[in-house]
Amino acid sequence: VNAVSVRTLRMIGYDYSYMFAKEKFGLSTLTDHYETASGRIMNDLGDSPLGMGALTVGATVRDMSAAYATFAYNGVYREARTFTKVYDSAGNLIIDNVQKSEQILSEKTVNYMNYCLQAAVESGTGSAADFSGHNIAGKTGTTSSNRDRWFCGYTGYYTAAIWCGYDQPEQIRLTGSS
Repeated sequence: VNAVSVRTLRMIGYDYSYMFAKEKFGLSTLTDHYETASGRIMNDLGDSPLGMGALTVGATVRDMSAAYATFAYNGVYREARTFTKVYDSAGNLIIDNVQKSEQILSEKTVNYMNYCLQAAVESGTGSAADFSGHNIAGKTGTTSSNRDRWFCGYTGYYTAAIWCGYDQPEQIRLTGSS
């Protein structure tokens, strides 16, 4: 399955995919130039980062939640926000945090993605997230040597991204879809 992601990335192109992920899906941590403490230059324009999710500096849970919510919202990306409005003690609106949104995916693309991501929860690696009464879609992810584990998913009402890992990467000892 991972090979399909890489082949699709190569067909679309690294530059376009990078731009789309960063500008349309709001993946703020994508980088086209990163220098490590040892002087090694890295970037996210390649098979491993864009096709497999092995990003140079990782992704934030907030960015991943907003990106996955796009599939639940019929292709409309909505900027993540922590609050909507702030009122003073007299009930006057003092801050209105209007959410920016943009249609970034076609209905056809959303339908394909929802189908694939629902299957991943119904009978794939995301089956631990399946519970009755809701249509649930999502995707698990594990980096090399089990240093990061992800689940990003959504229902018609909620979107969540869960990351398990350490600030200083080390192997996580979990089994299966736990």
